[in-house]
Amino acid sequence: MINIALGFDSNFAPFAAVTIKSILLHNSEINFYLMYDNIKKSDIEKIEKMITECPQKSNKVNWIDMSGKFNNLFTGSWSSSAVYFPLALPSICKDDRILFLDADTMVTENLSEFYNQDLTGYYIAGVHDYGMVSNINSGQLIPVDNDKKLSTKEYFEKILNWDNEEMKKYFNSGMLLMNLKAMRNDNIEEKIYTSLKEHTFAFPDQDCINFVCHNKVKILEPKYNFMILHDDVWNNLSENIKNGLQKYQNEESTPLIIHFLKKPWRKPAEKIPFSKQYNEIRKLTPYKNYRSKQETFQFRWSRKGKYLRILNKTIFEF
Repeated sequence: MINIALGFDSNFAPFAAVTIKSILLHNSEINFYLMYDNIKKSDIEKIEKMITECPQKSNKVNWIDMSGKFNNLFTGSWSSSAVYFPLALPSICKDDRILFLDADTMVTENLSEFYNQDLTGYYIAGVHDYGMVSNINSGQLIPVDNDKKLSTKEYFEKILNWDNEEMKKYFNSGMLLMNLKAMRNDNIEEKIYTSLKEHTFAFPDQDCINFVCHNKVKILEPKYNFMILHDDVWNNLSENIKNGLQKYQNEESTPLIIHFLKKPWRKPAEKIPFSKQYNEIRKLTPYKNYRSKQETFQFRWSRKGKYLRILNKTIFEF
């Protein structure tokens, strides 16, 4: 059986349902750990029914109430403490390993071979965070306290004591294949909580787990967490990195796990790789008629673009 965890609230329930449905379409014998906070009973019922009525009756669902567990922690630009939920998985799931996925991901194939790979000597397997590479290349400034900002490169050098080689092990936390047995043996969960108290991280939910697990991270190919980046982030990547990602960006090859950092429900969908497949799966969920505010009405008039979209249909664009 494959253990898979997601964390979300009611605002993200319609999109978590797409992630879950994409898993169910290609996999069986899944043991779901669905961590939630501020969720409606109706959302739990809809998602539970979608899973239990799936032809693969061997799937299981564990609903984990995370209310209040991380309320005292800084969430940055995110409005929900759900970003911290995967940190608690070593004590939530008693098995040897688990796959954590953000609720804006889509699975395209069977996960068994990927899930059962050798993790000997590693706490986590993940994919390098290319957004952070872009920030370093662009000289993006990061606030480290109320009065001070550092470039991304300076932040990692001065706060985490990492050089360019060390940064190559920095992973994105939207997909984490976690060696829970090794993490429990070395008390990693408690070390992560301690790091949050002792350090002022710029990207706390992701930095803390990178910081503590840094020397035992297995960096994987991008196809295991292909991040659909915003245009300004993509444009600041080196040509060498772009060349390695281009086959996925152009939809010439399909990654195993697609991570929609650029959201199909916030941007004109036809501009986003794999959005057509995403929306087809969405029609198979209990939220097939749900529309976010951005999908109901989108209007932009600026140097970067001009368009009007109503009910996800383009009225004009130039």
